[in-house]
Amino acid sequence: MKQVARLTAGGLILLIAMIGFGNAAENQFSCKGQVIQQGTPDPTVPPKTIDLNVSLTDKNEMSIKIADDKTLVPRITSNNKIQLKFVAEDFVGEYFHYTGDLFLIYNSGQLARLNCSHS
Repeated sequence: MKQVARLTAGGLILLIAMIGFGNAAENQFSCKGQVIQQGTPDPTVPPKTIDLNVSLTDKNEMSIKIADDKTLVPRITSNNKIQLKFVAEDFVGEYFHYTGDLFLIYNSGQLARLNCSHS
């Protein structure tokens, strides 16, 4: 009985590892959100919405496709189980793996919050 349990557990671990490695080649995310208005928001001015697609490879390479089909290739500065940090020309980004939250901090001082899901 113990041997069957070990074989089943070993098979399950192998299956999980295979699924993980299969998905590790490239992760695609679809992200939507908006720029957070500073101070008291003006109700007559709608918030600026942001819609982008993110690709992340297992080689720590990243690309971001923004609404006007422009592709950015940010430099990843840190990537661990909790957070991915990267730098692009106009902003610094922080993505949280567990929640799917993506924050973009623009050089102008504006902050955007997006939520990403696998696409």
